[in-house]
Amino acid sequence: MNIFLLISLLFSTEKVDARKEETPFLLPKMVAEKLHQMQKSDTRFRGKKIACMVDFSQPSFEKRLYVIDLQKQVCLMNTWVAHGKGSGRNAMAEYFSNDSGSLCSSLGVFEPIGQFYGKHGLSIRLKGLDKGVNDNAVDRGIIVHAADYISEKNASFYKRQGNSFGCFAVMPTMIEPLVKLVNQPDAVIVAFK
Repeated sequence: MNIFLLISLLFSTEKVDARKEETPFLLPKMVAEKLHQMQKSDTRFRGKKIACMVDFSQPSFEKRLYVIDLQKQVCLMNTWVAHGKGSGRNAMAEYFSNDSGSLCSSLGVFEPIGQFYGKHGLSIRLKGLDKGVNDNAVDRGIIVHAADYISEKNASFYKRQGNSFGCFAVMPTMIEPLVKLVNQPDAVIVAFK
């Protein structure tokens, strides 16, 4: 049995045909383990209903953003997400920073602090909750937004996505459903590698 299927079955209340090789919205082992670890040990997860997990150990041509319903233990969304130019111009994010002007993505736990319409359209402001790791997110303008440089074509043909200035950029068709799921007080966003 596929290890991703096994891990996802542990986190799912829905019946899944174990003979099926490809089932949508499965959690990779590393994401499932990180989520389980954080739910057990991180008090910022208490009372949260939604977790948006961004696994920067995966290349950008893979769908590495997962939105998980923590009560039902099911993955609601899985999509591509960019990393910052300063984190690496290829498919892998290698460097992370909290510094203004670095154009890097930041790791750690973020809190959504409201939606707005800016130059990228519908977006979510983020507050970094880890001192020295991502607590400059508001000053840096780190947000969740849509970008045309994130696409299925980039993933399949170029084997990479475009890069942001450190923001979590997703395909334009994904921003509205993502905002509906994540822009709420009982949600948390976690970027890890």
